Amino acid sequence: MHKPDRPVKPLLAPLRKLIRSIRLLYHHVHLGHKLSYGNNVFFGGRCYLFPPERLAIGNDVAIGAGFHLESNLEIGNEVLISSYVSIVGNDHRFDDPDRSIFYSGRLPPSSVVIEGDNLIGHRVTIVGNVRIGRGCIVGAGSVVTRDLPQNTICYGIPAKPRKPRF
Repeated sequence: MHKPDRPVKPLLAPLRKLIRSIRLLYHHVHLGHKLSYGNNVFFGGRCYLFPPERLAIGNDVAIGAGFHLESNLEIGNEVLISSYVSIVGNDHRFDDPDRSIFYSGRLPPSSVVIEGDNLIGHRVTIVGNVRIGRGCIVGAGSVVTRDLPQNTICYGIPAKPRKPRF
């Protein structure tokens, strides 16, 4: 089976495995019942995970360094999330003309679904209630503000379908 890892010297492979196990254990302890995950799940260093209610991760998922989460998230199987990806909610009220943003309060937490067989590129920002379809590739630096269809390559600000994946 081919893995998405960078090659390391054979002597360093056990150390990589240990570090990944420690990171997963840390997130498991930190999030408790909010976190559920399958087999072969990896987190890069310095991940900032604060889901309001839940973070559900399928099998064979790799999440890069500096990942930032402040929304509910469901990730399907076989997903690669690059470094410095941010998933945040559009959860501040700003529709009351009699209140400043500071005192307007919050909306219910948003939820993001990444269906599976996806690649989310470096420094992508995902905002609000969004579904990224199965097989969709999101290009580096994109800002996702609406649902993206399955088996497409999407990029831009805002991210839009640009061409079919296959």
